Amino acid sequence: MEWIDGSGFRLVVFDLDGTLYDQSCIRRRMLWELGLHCLRHPGDLGELKVIAEYRQARERLADEGAQNIGRLQFERPAASLGIEPGEVAEVVSNWIEKRPLKHLRRCRFAAVEELFDRLHSTGRQIGVLSDYPVREKLQALNLTVDFIAAAADPDIDRLKPDPAGLEHLMSRAGVTAAQCLMIGDREDRDGACARNAGVRYLIKARSSEAPHHFRSYQELLRAWVGVK
Repeated sequence: MEWIDGSGFRLVVFDLDGTLYDQSCIRRRMLWELGLHCLRHPGDLGELKVIAEYRQARERLADEGAQNIGRLQFERPAASLGIEPGEVAEVVSNWIEKRPLKHLRRCRFAAVEELFDRLHSTGRQIGVLSDYPVREKLQALNLTVDFIAAAADPDIDRLKPDPAGLEHLMSRAGVTAAQCLMIGDREDRDGACARNAGVRYLIKARSSEAPHHFRSYQELLRAWVGVK
């Protein structure tokens, strides 16, 4: 891992999905739950296509740097599937936003809470920036932060790697890019977002061989021992 001295940062901004909790853990649980649901309700098999199309649409919107995220994230998959945007929104609300909440605490990465406690105890502010809704997930994870921002918020309306959300959080916290650190799990989204904002960053990944990568929050805690 590239050494980053934690003493220079006043704001640490975390991505949420895949960064604060293990997405593979959630996906296994949700695939099981969705599979059982479809066995009991075969007529709902089409919801699998809705979820897949929704995720693909959001990746394309991010690549395009599109605006009107809150509307287009439902309109585009609806047009591809020949259904109403409201139907997409209902499936997304159920399977992506609400049902996973009960699993999040068990899938939270080890030492996340300890790292948050250390940051707060040393006077640092914590932000969370996600391409998806934030508040209910943080509550389910039992984590407290100072600032939150989501891509579809009206005053952001950009998906990562656009830096709008990160710049919004820095403005709210009253810090400069040099005083901010971003932590995420995707080089192409979180890393690029940080670079676009002139912010240093770390990427949580299974391999820590690449620059900016680290494997665990225990590793960060060890690296920042003694930082005041």
